[in-house]
Amino acid sequence: MEGGVSSGGATAAPLNVLVAIDDSDESFHALRWALDNILKQKSETDQNSTVVTIAQVVEPLPRYAFPGGYVVETASKVQEENAARVLSRAFEMCRDSSLKAKTIILEGDPKDKICRAVEEMNINLLIVGSRGLGQIKRAFLGSVSDYCSHHAKCPVLVVKPPPKKT
Repeated sequence: MEGGVSSGGATAAPLNVLVAIDDSDESFHALRWALDNILKQKSETDQNSTVVTIAQVVEPLPRYAFPGGYVVETASKVQEENAARVLSRAFEMCRDSSLKAKTIILEGDPKDKICRAVEEMNINLLIVGSRGLGQIKRAFLGSVSDYCSHHAKCPVLVVKPPPKKT
């Protein structure tokens, strides 16, 4: 059995979910939406069957931009503290929804690291937020959600940002 689907009276395999998160509102909206609409309901109906991993990807600092070792060390420490703060907030959201979660910090290009983590961790569902970039910005900046939806080796749920209030 794969992907948490059961046939008949057989026990379902755990649903292994990866939620990619950063410090954006869209990212936390995606986590909240997934908690309210998928993960919490799944955990209520099938205890201990959902494994949620929250991943924060930090991009390595370019060495050429920081000639002194102290500056690089300080910038890296700030980056790690920010990642820990983001993951702590996301972890608390899961705990408040009575879901067990674990957190990981990955270093590298977010697109590649998320897709690699999906494979290495045998993820059944990847959840990412969308920033709602227009076509031009997406073409120049690239879209993590778009890349993951085409390259991840599992189903990908892209949660769009909430409609803007006018």
